[in-house]
Amino acid sequence: MKKIIPALVFAFIFFPKISNAQISYPSVGASFHLGSITGNSTSVSSTGGTLFFDFFPWFEHDVSFRASFTYSQMVEKFLPENRSGRYYPFIKSFSLKGFIRQDFSYPLYLEEGAGLIYLNDRTFGDVNLWEAGVSFSVMCGYDFRKLGTAGFSLGAGIDYGVTFTQTSANYFIYYIQTQYFF
Repeated sequence: MKKIIPALVFAFIFFPKISNAQISYPSVGASFHLGSITGNSTSVSSTGGTLFFDFFPWFEHDVSFRASFTYSQMVEKFLPENRSGRYYPFIKSFSLKGFIRQDFSYPLYLEEGAGLIYLNDRTFGDVNLWEAGVSFSVMCGYDFRKLGTAGFSLGAGIDYGVTFTQTSANYFIYYIQTQYFF
């Protein structure tokens, strides 16, 4: 599994036209975030990142679909201190969301999304549970490209995810995102 994910990311970045008959306007992106995570515990401040692949399917031109991987870990992990015997809570999640983009006045836009997540709760050292849930996000962005061309966009937003079983793990994050359209 550890070797498959980097291979898929490599393929999506360097060979984006492979599935061109089934998808249109593919893009890849990444974000950096700060926020909080919680399981069967009090919330802890966290930081991390997200990698994603976004596309419009052949049958829909208003809603894009985004497959992503998010990793978030307690902020204190990255601060200098004595680390012997310490456990730093974290979560990992895979998601598939639908996004609607609304242009204010080009190049400014608003993007709203909702979808399903599959989250790995690691908020305690003895907890390693995979749970299903939902996620909602909203972002305000700036598009640096001309209409219909390749290029970058940049935005800032919030994302909330919650699971419904076992520990009811959830996260609330503020993020900065960049996206490249092919």
